[in-house]
Amino acid sequence: MSAEQILRMASRRMWRFWSPMVGFLLVFCGLTAQLNNGVSGLAALVALMLVITACGDWFISERAAYNAA
Repeated sequence: MSAEQILRMASRRMWRFWSPMVGFLLVFCGLTAQLNNGVSGLAALVALMLVITACGDWFISERAAYNAA
């Protein structure tokens, strides 16, 4: 697989998989912000975890593309 294909797949995963999940969690966080049960904070922490995982996925893809080039 070429470096261009690896980066194209990583970009597709970023916009079609990670972004909608993080966006949904942030909207859920905003909708539950008035509740006093901690659900909003938990949703924000899960969204942060998904952002960190998405960045890790991107960096791994970058390294794979560098090795393939």
